[in-house]
Amino acid sequence: MINTQIVIVIIMFLFVFSCPVRGEIDPQYKDQINILTTKLLATGFSEEEIQRIFSDERVMLYPQILERSGKGLPYFGKKFGLLTKKSIERGRKFLNDNKETLVRVETTYGVDKEIIIAILRIETNFNRYVGKYPIFNSLLTLTLMENKRSSWAENELIELFWISKNLNKDPLSIKGSWAGAFGMAQFIPSSYRKYAVDGNNDGTIDLFDFTDAFASIANYLKAHGWENGNPEKNWQAVYAYNHCEEYVKAIFSYARSLTIKSTNRKRLSHQTFSGTPGPFVL
Repeated sequence: MINTQIVIVIIMFLFVFSCPVRGEIDPQYKDQINILTTKLLATGFSEEEIQRIFSDERVMLYPQILERSGKGLPYFGKKFGLLTKKSIERGRKFLNDNKETLVRVETTYGVDKEIIIAILRIETNFNRYVGKYPIFNSLLTLTLMENKRSSWAENELIELFWISKNLNKDPLSIKGSWAGAFGMAQFIPSSYRKYAVDGNNDGTIDLFDFTDAFASIANYLKAHGWENGNPEKNWQAVYAYNHCEEYVKAIFSYARSLTIKSTNRKRLSHQTFSGTPGPFVL
């Protein structure tokens, strides 16, 4: 018979490592925090600014995210419902509701508006699911709890510090995915700094704003080689957005579905692509 005390210890262990670690950061991460602090000081932050953020009671670690992966989602599966009639109709309505802005962005950057719509559908279902994690904590977890993404996460966390400072925004208030992406376009902090643009010219780049999100997606794709009439370059541009072939296939499939007549949608809903898609032609 299993010892009751052993069972209790096992249950407590599982509970601790499946829930966020709240409050003060474990002393075992002191050296890593010191290294991170040194890097932040070197980029121009003051000790007071850094300490104020790290001492916030909202700072916590999420050990449960370490084994997560965003690759290989069943985009064409029933649960995701990408090519269902309802999903396509929502995409067409969203496109029509924002057509003037999307046409302007399409003209400026040369990126098809249907591709922009497809990215928004797959990333956040048109802003319905932008993520619930404070991305500061997500990136801090990936930085401190050693894993293959630690170095990457540390760089992204430093970028987040700068974004928050430039926007005069509380870094712990920005919510997004467990992997540190945020906004309806799901940019990671370094992508925001490099490619996000002020689409509505209000002086602020806000990826939770539709116009800024449209323009930022288009700017990202253009910067990664999008070129009208060049299927291979366009495939690579979308692949740069998410390094997953199924993701790219899903983007082009949904974009096409927005322009295909309803009589052909049932056939399209069962279609997948085995290689580089043909030219996206309107």
